[in-house]
Amino acid sequence: MKKSLTIIFTTLIFLTVAAGVYINIREQKAVDHSKLPEKVELSRDFQRWITNLKNNDVEVGADDFRLLEENEIYNTKWIKIYSLDEEGRQEEYEKYIQDHKDLKKIEFSPSVRLFVDYRNTQRDGYSSNEVHLYGLKEDKILDARILDCSAYTNCYFDRAYFLDNDVFVISEFSRKLAKDQEGQTLEICNTDQTCTYTIKAHVIDLINNKRFVYESKEIDLILSELIPDL
Repeated sequence: MKKSLTIIFTTLIFLTVAAGVYINIREQKAVDHSKLPEKVELSRDFQRWITNLKNNDVEVGADDFRLLEENEIYNTKWIKIYSLDEEGRQEEYEKYIQDHKDLKKIEFSPSVRLFVDYRNTQRDGYSSNEVHLYGLKEDKILDARILDCSAYTNCYFDRAYFLDNDVFVISEFSRKLAKDQEGQTLEICNTDQTCTYTIKAHVIDLINNKRFVYESKEIDLILSELIPDL
């Protein structure tokens, strides 16, 4: 009798654990990846950014963003990787980090070992429509053009912030480019005119080699009024 009860209880435990695992897998698969990730939406930086936009009469929220595309970020054409053990690299890294501290539109990771430079000017071989990632991951120095955008769409990188040492977000304003307009020059609409824009939130994950691009609804605005120092 005891042996039978033991078998029954063991079977029940096994079935309970199996059911729990099954439910967990189902829940993970049920996550809607088309929406802006919750860790972005609930972050203080995202909330402050959205509030600032609303204070400037730009009505957009987390629910207005949808997944546009997903890409890998480590591309040999865009990235250089150096070993910290190479002669002179340690000193070069420390000087470069120090030279970029306290500059506007440069965002450091919580560890202060890595930064994103999204200044809208020509600098260090990068143009105004390119974002520079530089810093240390373990014993490797990453030096990358991590992101760019189409200059003729009035693109402008507005803000960057880290969610942790490996994941960061960059927001971009740019004119809407329809599929049938790709590779073509848009009709000119200057930044001091009312143009139709979308906002892109680029969620970049260094660990998983992923960049998720989320795009907002279309918004009519005058970019130079929204961003006076354009």
